[in-house]
Amino acid sequence: MKIKITIAVLALFNISIEAQELNFKINAGPSGILYDSSIGDGKLKFGGGIGVGYTYFFSGHWGITAGVDVTYSQNSFGLDNGTTISSYEVDDQTSAFEYRVTPTNYKEDQHFISAAIPLMMQYRTSIASQTGLYFGFGGKILFPGKQTVKASASELQLSGYYPDVNLLVDDLPSHGFGKVTDWQDKTAVSLDPAFLLSAETGLAFRLKERTQLYTGIYIDYGLTDLAKETPNANIAAYSPNGIDNIQADGTAGNRKIVQESRYFSAGIQLKLGFSLAKGRPEPVQAKAEPPAQTQTAPIQQAAPAQQKAVQAAPARKELTAEERSYIEKQPLAFQEIGSAKVTPELASRLDKIAEILKADKDAELNITGYTCDIGTQQRNLEIGMKRAQAVSDYLQNKGIESSRMHLFSKGESEPLVPNTPAENRPLNRRVSLVLVDGK
Repeated sequence: MKIKITIAVLALFNISIEAQELNFKINAGPSGILYDSSIGDGKLKFGGGIGVGYTYFFSGHWGITAGVDVTYSQNSFGLDNGTTISSYEVDDQTSAFEYRVTPTNYKEDQHFISAAIPLMMQYRTSIASQTGLYFGFGGKILFPGKQTVKASASELQLSGYYPDVNLLVDDLPSHGFGKVTDWQDKTAVSLDPAFLLSAETGLAFRLKERTQLYTGIYIDYGLTDLAKETPNANIAAYSPNGIDNIQADGTAGNRKIVQESRYFSAGIQLKLGFSLAKGRPEPVQAKAEPPAQTQTAPIQQAAPAQQKAVQAAPARKELTAEERSYIEKQPLAFQEIGSAKVTPELASRLDKIAEILKADKDAELNITGYTCDIGTQQRNLEIGMKRAQAVSDYLQNKGIESSRMHLFSKGESEPLVPNTPAENRPLNRRVSLVLVDGK
């Protein structure tokens, strides 16, 4: 019982190693705060971000992604002309009054940097395909830094209304009341963390055996307000010492100006994924006769490239039983998913096979490629044919005539062993060789 449990745990560990992916991304597009205001208007500006993530694929298509993103966001906000913003203040004589600021052409340029932690479900089509689709959906927690605000106005009218005496003061510069022209100032506004809904979709391209390029679009939308509320705020702070150095307060958290402030970002995205699968030693293959061939019409061979000179060898009519066994008994292993590369180990064996075939000019060869069950049926037939073609090309370069070789593909059909558990699959990524009598 303990042995069975140990085997199950090791099998699960091997599957998880093959299913992990580390990815790096970069994105760009409109990014900032969507403001809901009855007396102003905000506009998003161009922003972008970078991120690193980790995806665990718990099936051939579905996975879950977590990581860290860093983004730069910016936008602008302007007030309608004729708007008056008021707050309650106390002057230098300790008298309470209503402080009124009436700006002309008031505008803020805003930007901030934030970090986010995403948690998303991801779906992708077959990893054996060169090109496929992917999409992801989920959420993020956004942790923004302080918002930097650069405020400006062509004119600020600063007034004080004293309700106890029904007095409006608008031209007393030494006490903070009067007109300021060509005004500008900078300030920083605190922002609250926010929860985001996130989605992405696009195309996935298989660059190498363990490298994927994801290209597409993304969108992030805030579910909670981003701006921290600032009670009794104004756009410009009251100064009882004069109007020469009026400081900005900012609009983001002022509920008299902005009723909602939701984060929004959308644009294009590039993501590079690296599989964390670890290569394992080639498993010992069971000695078994290859499945019976269900032959179809041979694929018409293209004219081979310039062949190397074939060295003269004494011809004989039949191959020995030992030579036949060397060619047919054990399939040629292509363990990497989707790979048709002739490895040094395969090359060594094919060199010996070429020498055997040179000795018997009448011997012909059926070459059949196979795959595991990862990928679509059509794609696996293509990969199987590529593997058969790779073996044929290698033997041609060693002096074996293309007319003596007939290529077939069975794809994922006729597996040598069951495709489950996952460690069996490399055994089914193979090419079988069967000798046939020449005409």
